[in-house]
Amino acid sequence: MLTSIEKDMDVIRKVLPVAVAAVISGQVVSGAALAGHNDENTMVIEITSGLPQVENTVRNETAAVQASPTTDGGDLLKSLTGVSGIRMGGRAIDPIIRGQSQTQLNVLLDGAYVHGGCPNRMDPPTAYSSVDSYDRVTVIKGNQTVVYGAGGSGGTVMFEREWPLFGDNGYTGDLSTSYNSNGERYELGADVAAGSEQGYVRFISHKASGNNYEDGDGNEVRSSYESLSNTLLAGIRLSDNTTLEGSFEKAEEEDVLFAGAGMDSPYADADTMRLKLNHQFTQGALRQMELELYRSEVKHNMDNYSLRPAGMMQMQAPSTSDTDGLRLTFDAQLADIDWTFGTDLQNNDRDAELQNKAGVISRLLWPGAEIDQQGVFAEAEKAIGKDDVVKAGLRYDRVTAVANRRDEVNGGFSPQQIWEMAGAPADAGEKKTENNVAGFASWTHRLNDQYSVETTLSRSVRTADATERYMARMTMTGDWIGNPELEPEKHHQLEISLQSNDGYLNWSASGWYNRVDDYILRQSVAVSAGMGMKDRDIYRNVSAELYGAELEMGYQLAENWALGSSLTWTVGNNLDDNTDLSRISPLELTTSLDYNRDRFQAGVELQLVDNQNDICLSGSANCGGQDVRATPGYGIVNMHAQYEYPSGITLVAGVDNLTDKFYTVHESRGDVVTGNSFQVAEPGRSVWLRLSKSF
Repeated sequence: MLTSIEKDMDVIRKVLPVAVAAVISGQVVSGAALAGHNDENTMVIEITSGLPQVENTVRNETAAVQASPTTDGGDLLKSLTGVSGIRMGGRAIDPIIRGQSQTQLNVLLDGAYVHGGCPNRMDPPTAYSSVDSYDRVTVIKGNQTVVYGAGGSGGTVMFEREWPLFGDNGYTGDLSTSYNSNGERYELGADVAAGSEQGYVRFISHKASGNNYEDGDGNEVRSSYESLSNTLLAGIRLSDNTTLEGSFEKAEEEDVLFAGAGMDSPYADADTMRLKLNHQFTQGALRQMELELYRSEVKHNMDNYSLRPAGMMQMQAPSTSDTDGLRLTFDAQLADIDWTFGTDLQNNDRDAELQNKAGVISRLLWPGAEIDQQGVFAEAEKAIGKDDVVKAGLRYDRVTAVANRRDEVNGGFSPQQIWEMAGAPADAGEKKTENNVAGFASWTHRLNDQYSVETTLSRSVRTADATERYMARMTMTGDWIGNPELEPEKHHQLEISLQSNDGYLNWSASGWYNRVDDYILRQSVAVSAGMGMKDRDIYRNVSAELYGAELEMGYQLAENWALGSSLTWTVGNNLDDNTDLSRISPLELTTSLDYNRDRFQAGVELQLVDNQNDICLSGSANCGGQDVRATPGYGIVNMHAQYEYPSGITLVAGVDNLTDKFYTVHESRGDVVTGNSFQVAEPGRSVWLRLSKSF
């Protein structure tokens, strides 16, 4: 079943009589029955005139997307059911899906992997994704595919662009601007293209700026930023069946303040180049071939003196992260089975240094970390009769990792010596090789015209990232040390979901369980430091489990009124230590009421979030985890209204956090390494306005 959302409709979502959640603004869904099968956990967000549209490819539900202007892709994603985000400042929200984050998620920006340049996650991949510059965002929760790279145990997120559609005039475009009162944040966007089915040229530009916002208690939160991205794309049809597309994208972040970190970022730049070749076959079993090449180059710096009052120890941490990749994919149909198979390659090189203001190196944070992944994969889908669809996939990955600067001495120690102090062997930073096998199998059965059930069993393997392997930060007050001997995480997941499509009332219920062997845990331990003790953050493998449930419902109350609701619940346990995993989202309920008539839409949303007491507190004196505190629950209200003029101009306005509530999202954090153990408060009341024009 395919659930679609009409153009530029702002949702508010999901109702269930349970008290828990937070507020967002989104769009109202109109259910449409489609023949065929779609993956149960796939959401597609189509960006139209700067405002997102959402399709959930299995559930006829109300699928909510934040109506107010978003600061980046992570800010957009956290308004979806089962998706949260870690906040350190005004932007660069690091998404979490079902209790998993960072490299447990595969995030692709128009087919390219852009691995951030900050060891402290000031620039996750979504920080380089201006939402207005993409045509569609696809979110696959859990392990439902093997096509888009290794890992992806928590899910796969794809920000995508498509060949523009042109009318008789041979051009198309979108212009937009927005303003948010809290922090005086503004955005300007332009997306213009000229061409035809034979070829096109497209230019996308997005500029954003924001000052520090205020929380619900009127306190100023360090969160200002400057952002600019420009993208040039071109495509040509080489023949009736072959197209070639290329793009160059430059994203620049400047003077970004972070309340949740001991440093700020004076700059973070990402240059991304892409090339795509697509060929359609007209005979034989092969249907399509697609070759994608990309390179991303990230330069980042953070310091504790240029954007804040300088202390005695003035430090900076310049870093780079360069990624090269290739994906070759074939689609075929053979023996009444739809096949997708191919190969992908990815190489990531990272360097990060801790320096004083004069540029003298005291430590190597990423000592020439190089991780190379080579994979092959195959997926097959077959309809068995009119009521059953089976799908399965298998992939193999060979991973090699090495720290090329492991023996370089700075500040009296090399990274290799620092790892040995934490218990690693003498050859810890030398080249290591992994052979990883992953796959999934799913069965979808239509019980009758109203109900269908889907079951998915999967295994995904995630290799340790550069920080988990090779971090080598050691100071007199605290250490942060990687473990080159880490085993890759093995996730074994079972998910069962039931969907109902009954015209006016559509709902879905799903439950999932994830048993993880060799879960990579970051933990604080106490070590001696001269005459006293200090905390040392290390990484180790443990056995863990994650499980949860999601309930979603959409009800058409009347011709112009729609009610929506969603409920999410997640649990994470460290089975070795019998403790809770850190940064697990609390129980959350979101309820919305939308009105839609002709060119006018309006909505109100109530988001209720439970308290989170199942925690592992930071610091060796506590549990040694990453949680800052037990977080109290909260409730907030959002409102919005939209009118689309006949001229193609769309005006949207609203209020987020109507009651000016002070609250913090549990997963948000301070910089535990520097001892700033506090959560970053969310914005207080925000009045916003957005104006867009399509032509």
